[in-house]
Amino acid sequence: MRTRPTTTRDDIVAYFDGCEVDYRWIWDLDASLAMHMGHWDESTHTLRDALRRQNELLATTARITAADRVLDAGCGVGGSSVFLAETTGCRVVGLTLSRKQARSAAANAARRRVAERARFAVMDYTRTAFPAGSFDVVWALESVCYAPAFADFAREAARLLVPGGRLVLADGFATKEYYEPSEARLMARCFANWAVPALETPAVVARELAAAGFRDVAYTDTTAAVARSTRRLFRHALYGLPFGKVAELLGLRDRTQTGNIVGAYYAHRARMRGLVGYGLFSAVMPDSMSEGGVQIHAGGTLSTCASMASTSPSS
Repeated sequence: MRTRPTTTRDDIVAYFDGCEVDYRWIWDLDASLAMHMGHWDESTHTLRDALRRQNELLATTARITAADRVLDAGCGVGGSSVFLAETTGCRVVGLTLSRKQARSAAANAARRRVAERARFAVMDYTRTAFPAGSFDVVWALESVCYAPAFADFAREAARLLVPGGRLVLADGFATKEYYEPSEARLMARCFANWAVPALETPAVVARELAAAGFRDVAYTDTTAAVARSTRRLFRHALYGLPFGKVAELLGLRDRTQTGNIVGAYYAHRARMRGLVGYGLFSAVMPDSMSEGGVQIHAGGTLSTCASMASTSPSS
């Protein structure tokens, strides 16, 4: 497994608290409550459509119903939690490291009249205070990249799920285990500016999910569906970076906010060079000791758990 640079909890909180204004200006935050990439397909025409479509895709994959108790691991300002409460009627608990986000999420749920079904807490999703078997679904939308170690997230998710419970997550992923120095510098210019320690490969994530006890682990590469989102960020960065640097010099913005624009610029470049992809994982906690498999859907190919492990260095 790749060495992960040190990114502290305070770094993550500072990034999201400081850069919320950018999400508000360019990412429809007030209406969509979304801080994730949009999923673009034939049904989407606007950014708002694409942001909602990403939530719809995860909800459909996890087969969420009104009877489910859902943990939104890394809830931001509550967008996915509110969406799920509104559209499925399920009960959701959203976790964030930021007290500011937790307050915003609670206010958003109240404004959308789902506060009785969506509540929020400041808590580390790798070390929660909930009893084992508290949830039917663990949901993580662009949040597991902030875990100090993905294995910690996987083990806690497995502990929290009931037998037969489902995990669904979507995030950016590394396309290879190790990068050449120039590639690593490009990746760092993006993800360090977004307070992300490092990205794992789908093979590593699949292996850690299986080690935590998950079965029926499946991955679908949706990089092409988020390409329009990274292009949008790139365009905003081209126009916004000069303004951002001047605003920082004038004391109107800080270094973290300038870094957010820099990260958007390099995220597109990293995707164009094939260094980073995006995709969706689903997995199930078994009802019994019966074994399941791992499927990777990428470019029309399927890989088994055994073939994935044989191509990945051991942790």
